Amino acid sequence: MSQVEIYQNRIGRISAEIERLKRDRLSYSKKKVEKSNKIAQSTKTLRTTRLASTISAKQREIDRYQKELLDIEKKIADYDKKIIAKEKELHSDEAKLLQERRKLEKKLDGERKKLVDSLNERLENQESVNQSLKEELYKLKEAQEKINILFLAACPSDEMRLKLDKEAREIHGAIQKTLKRDSINFQTRWATRITDILQSINEVRPTIIHFSGHGCEDGSLVFQDNNDNAKLLKIEDFVQLIYACNDDVRLVVLNNCYSSVTARELVTNIEAAIGMNDSVEDEAAITFASQLYSSIGFGLNLEKAFKQSLVQMKLLEVGCEDIPELYVKDGLSSDEIILVCDKK
Repeated sequence: MSQVEIYQNRIGRISAEIERLKRDRLSYSKKKVEKSNKIAQSTKTLRTTRLASTISAKQREIDRYQKELLDIEKKIADYDKKIIAKEKELHSDEAKLLQERRKLEKKLDGERKKLVDSLNERLENQESVNQSLKEELYKLKEAQEKINILFLAACPSDEMRLKLDKEAREIHGAIQKTLKRDSINFQTRWATRITDILQSINEVRPTIIHFSGHGCEDGSLVFQDNNDNAKLLKIEDFVQLIYACNDDVRLVVLNNCYSSVTARELVTNIEAAIGMNDSVEDEAAITFASQLYSSIGFGLNLEKAFKQSLVQMKLLEVGCEDIPELYVKDGLSSDEIILVCDKK
């Protein structure tokens, strides 16, 4: 097993341990809230009663609850220390992994250079092997290709303003922090008109199409017309548009209100789609999207990436974690869909 694989395995184990510690800490945080509420209730009763027996009983309850609350707070503090220690360990291993990857890339660069020099020499001396050399160079090029994410944004002037620039910035930042950031090409298109969609798709040839903007309750997507006013794209028209491009597209993310019905229709032609079953707040949508692409960028399957995004929404208390919905084409499983793979 290579050093890169060793560090990757350690990072996976440490990440899983951190997630477990955070879940355990969250359960104690909930207990803390419960005990605090009980103390408040007993204190309220204590202030309103005049019966000596009730006063004595409630005081004992308060003392007991306060002791239990103190124990819970100590538990939470212990979990915080453990999480901090594990995160330091994780950061250290990530730095070591990056260093090993750079060493490996440097070694591979040297080997590639030698290979290219050898191929060029053979081209000069042997015209008959020209085609086979081109095929080898093509394989080298393919090994370096990236998956493309096309971020389509539309916020017409006659609609409520959205934080689309912040969403794109957060997604890009999240991708740059992942292990496989070099395998991802993130492209943005702003003030998108319906007539711009195919042009953008043909230019980028995306693996993932991400739409951010407004949506209508009937599932229509809100794009812009030539005057920057709202222009609706119906479900059936959008589905037909994606069908015309589905050789490259594997996932469509509709990060706008009321888009789950559209996502459900899309998976008749593509592997997977994500939509929202209700209106969604800006911060919730941004949190969901940035974590989704972060998880994808770490090579996780779509099922795990989707679940981690919901957990992140809950942990950051932005709400709406019951609104995103993931749909997968019949015959496929979301835990088998991996959009960013290791280069072998």
